[in-house]
Formats: sequence, C-alpha cells, structure tokens
Amino acid sequence: MMRRTIAAIVAALAMSLVTLAARQDAPAGQTPSTADDNWKPTEIKNLTVLPKETSVDDVMKMMKAWNTVLNVDCVFCHVGQVGKPLSTYDFASDNKRRKETSRIMLRMVMDTNEKFKAVSEDDPPQVSCATCHKRSRHVEDTLPAEPPKDNH
Repeated sequence: MMRRTIAAIVAALAMSLVTLAARQDAPAGQTPSTADDNWKPTEIKNLTVLPKETSVDDVMKMMKAWNTVLNVDCVFCHVGQVGKPLSTYDFASDNKRRKETSRIMLRMVMDTNEKFKAVSEDDPPQVSCATCHKRSRHVEDTLPAEPPKDNH
C-alpha cells in the first residue's frame, strides 16, 4: 500500500512537471534555482506525511516539482538563506508555518486522489499541486469574468 501511495505521488508530480515543461509559459529567468541544484542530503529527517521509507531521490524530485509548480525557492518552506548552498539549510526544522501548510495541502491531494480511485473503476482523475497552483504560490480564488451571452 505504501509503495503504491509513493508511486502515485511521484507519478502525479511527474505528470505536473511534464505538463509544465510542455507549456513553457514562464518568462525567461523566472524559474527558481539555487547554486547547488544537484545537492541532496544523505538521509531525510522529519517526514510526517510521506512514508518514512520514501527515498532521498524521490523526496528531492517532489521538492523540485513543488518549487516549479509554486514558482518558489526552497526557503519558501525551509529554513535557509537565498543564494546559500542547500547543504546549509535546516530542512528538518518546522520553524516555518508554510511547511505545515504544505503538509496539509499534500494530505488533501493524497486524500482526493484516493477518493477518486474509490469511485472510478476506469481512469480516475489525478490532481496535483499544479492542478490549482499553476506556477503561483497563490491560488486564484475567484471565477473569471462570465463569457458574453449569445443572444441569437
């Protein structure tokens, strides 16, 4: 069950990344990056939503996907300084409230996808962070203007 959950999360995030990469709609120079994009920790500490056995590589893929989907850097949720090496960040710290918000949102995405699977036998829809965020840390919470009515 845990492996299926991890696989579903990674698949949803991968779908988000593929969709975002295909769109290529961000202005040049607007994607978040750090000085050491390839750095990764030797172990992951303080996992509270993802299964404890989630690999370092899978967590790093998810975090990079969230950076892209929200158009933010790691310091948005984690303790560190912009421009400093990722190796200097305190990723295990819970001192930023946004980290807990992210956990709540991840639980919501996971729960929603599980509910879709329960009611759809064929091809259940998949939601991800990108479903709502679309490269913005703020979700648009108002409807667009109503289209003009055709009076013919």
